Amino acid sequence: YFALPPSVYPSVCRMIRHCCMNKTDLGGWTRIVVEKPFGKDLESAEQLSTQIGELFEESQIYRIDHYLGKELVQNLLVLRFANRFFLPLWNRDNIENVQIVFREDFGTEGRGGYFDEYGIIRDIIQNHLLQVLCLVAMEKPISLKPEHIRDEKVKVLQSVLPIEDDEVVLGQYDGYRDDPTVPDHSNTPTFSTVVLRIHNERWESL
Repeated sequence: YFALPPSVYPSVCRMIRHCCMNKTDLGGWTRIVVEKPFGKDLESAEQLSTQIGELFEESQIYRIDHYLGKELVQNLLVLRFANRFFLPLWNRDNIENVQIVFREDFGTEGRGGYFDEYGIIRDIIQNHLLQVLCLVAMEKPISLKPEHIRDEKVKVLQSVLPIEDDEVVLGQYDGYRDDPTVPDHSNTPTFSTVVLRIHNERWESL
């Protein structure tokens, strides 16, 4: 399990591959579990995937989002699809808007150096909150197998319209730059509000 900066993933993977592999002929197995953020942008994420993929089989690589382990998030699919009251109402005809709010009662103390490199969008929105969005907006999967849930999530993300600049608010909380690990001139956002619109039959015009 890599609780490490993405910049060291390739070198750590190489060391594991050369020094720490279990022998399958003796019943052993090896799994590589990597957390977000997986790169800083599409290019670096693809580069990381290529580098790790050259060392391990895809079945050995787990890219996870720990936010999906929260009880409320885990229960979203049950709330939606096993509840006969909600099921017919979960659409644009009965819902005016959906707000996914993430609040924390603490700052970046102790991890300001890391956070300042990524900011609130890469650290929270593009992983944790998009995962929640997918669970809220997706259609009922064929089954609860991971690949079927994944397929429905992908359909949601493919239906998201391009984000308008005037529907994004970025800000930085007072006191953020008081953290000694944060540069004095930092303009990294610690707050963001984004309006997303989904172009499909269930959510059109919301």
